[in-house]
Amino acid sequence: MEKKLYRSRKNKIIFGVCGGFAEYFNVDATLVRILFIILLIASVGTAVLLYLLLALVMPEEPEERGETSGDETQEE
Repeated sequence: MEKKLYRSRKNKIIFGVCGGFAEYFNVDATLVRILFIILLIASVGTAVLLYLLLALVMPEEPEERGETSGDETQEE
């Protein structure tokens, strides 16, 4: 199965970009967030623009079949 990069639905704080990278590379999301903060400090804020650009470009992870969201109602 082919891996694709998505913004995470489950592991997100703002837009799910760091969580998506963590799921793609199979590492802890906290580690990705710490690396992003280091990049943010080192790049004097340019990383914020990169994050926002990625949030716009990366598609959100599709919902898995069988999961129901709180918006959906089930009829009996």
